[in-house]
Order: sequence, then C-alpha cells, then structure tokens
Amino acid sequence: MDEPKVGLRERTRNMVRAQLAGAALKLFVEQGFEATTVEQIAAATGLSRRSFHRYFSSKEDVLGQWFAEMGQQIATALAARPPQEPPWFALRRAFDDLVQGMSARPEAQVMTRMMLSTPALHASHLHKYAHWRVLLADVLQRRLAEGESRPARIAAVALAGAALASLESAQSEWVSEGNQRSLDELVDEAMNTVAPLPGQTKNQGQTKNQGQRN
Repeated sequence: MDEPKVGLRERTRNMVRAQLAGAALKLFVEQGFEATTVEQIAAATGLSRRSFHRYFSSKEDVLGQWFAEMGQQIATALAARPPQEPPWFALRRAFDDLVQGMSARPEAQVMTRMMLSTPALHASHLHKYAHWRVLLADVLQRRLAEGESRPARIAAVALAGAALASLESAQSEWVSEGNQRSLDELVDEAMNTVAPLPGQTKNQGQTKNQGQRN
C-alpha cells in the first residue's frame, strides 16, 4: 500500500524540479545568469526561496543537473551502438541526440554562450565534462576489451577525452559563428580533424566547409 504513495511523491518532486529548472533556464536566457536570483526563480513557480533549496542547492546546481543529464544521455546512446562499430564512429553517433536536441532549442545557443563566457559556470562545466569522460570511458572499455586491462582503460579514457574536446570545440565555434553552420556539421569537422570518421579523410570536412564559406 505504501509503494504507490512513494511513487506519487517522487513524481511530484520530479515535476516541481522540472518546473524550477524550466523557470530558471528561461530567466537565464532573458536576463543573464548573474542577474538572475534564486528568489526570482522560486517566485516564477510560486515557491519560496526555502522551497527552492529543497530541490536545488543553488542556481548553479540547476545547470549542473542539466549537464549531468546530458552526460548520462550520451553514455546511454553509446552503450546502445552496435558492438562491431568502430569506437570513434560510435562516439560520434552517440552525440546525435544531444546535438539534435540542442539544435532544436533556440535557447540552447544562448545557454552555451553563457556557460562558456561565465567563469563560475565554465568551471562547473569542465567538472561535468570530467564526469562525462568517466561515464563514456566505462562504456568504451567494455567495448574495447573484457575485464580491467590497463591498455583498454588507457585507450577508452583517451578516446572519450578526445571526443568531448571535439564536442566542446564545435559548441564554441557554433556560438561564435552565430549558428551560420549547424552544430552537427561542426561536430563532424572537429572529430574528423582528430581522426577520420568512416567515409572521410582528415581534410574533407575542412575543404567542404571552406568551400561553403567562399
């Protein structure tokens, strides 16, 4: 008899968290991260500051949770890739849902620019990227070899780190260019610069994009 009540409480909590996160992101986009206060976020959902802190420790935590969910999304997508797929290509395809989701949300570019230009947020973002690297490396290690062999772990961490660096490079370019090129295309270019993706050489993506700009 108690389980349905626990489930309802959890669903209610998740709903309130989602409402607070949505209100926070909207305010961040409209007036900037630094200018937005916890009181404003809480008031936008009809809650008090004290109630806000039942769900998030700070306004930075709102974005932290957002980025944490993204990392888990990528790791889940990577784990679902065909086992025979080359690891580098599997990593590229694991970014697809994230890239498409960001591209479909007009506020995502504003949030990305804010994250890269606000020191406190960028520091938090780098910390989250380190967590993402561990998540992806864990999945890659299982793809590369059985057990806990050192070579497989080294390769897994290196591949995950390089892929995430490529993603961040593409996001930075996407923001600076004002979305003149798609994030999907920029991720392809960045990753292909590190190592050729199947069907491409290292300079194919660069040549293609240079031709589009000329």
